[in-house]
Amino acid sequence: MDKFRNFAHKLVKELSGNYSVNKIDLVEGLNRKLAGWANFYQFTDYTAVMYGKLDRIVFWKLAHWLARKYRTSIKSLMRQWVRRPPDGKALIWQLFGRSGKGNLCGVTLRRLVTSRKAQFRWRNPETNSYARDVERNTVTSRYYDVAMAMSHA
Repeated sequence: MDKFRNFAHKLVKELSGNYSVNKIDLVEGLNRKLAGWANFYQFTDYTAVMYGKLDRIVFWKLAHWLARKYRTSIKSLMRQWVRRPPDGKALIWQLFGRSGKGNLCGVTLRRLVTSRKAQFRWRNPETNSYARDVERNTVTSRYYDVAMAMSHA
């Protein structure tokens, strides 16, 4: 839970200022951070709940950041850049414009709800991939067999 709070705080801090940053570059940076976090934390407990909370935080903080940057209302920005994907899925930001390098492009804010969620299962490999298949000259203990034989004598 602390890792979640720290990551959310870092994203909120990034979206709480520096309005001179290009919106396309900002969303691409957010997407990279969200993808990395989702890949690392896909095996934790309550993954879907945490993904949902973080999605809401990032969605609305980006809305406030864009409204402050362009000095307009969130409502007008949402009409322009928020799209509803098919199948009744969550709303997403789809931003269009020039990136910091001057390329005309569009970018979609990544939603963690669509990320992979899995249960961690520890599995041991069948064989040790680092060990060579060499016959070893080791002595195996037969203490149990000897002890059983001596107990019946």
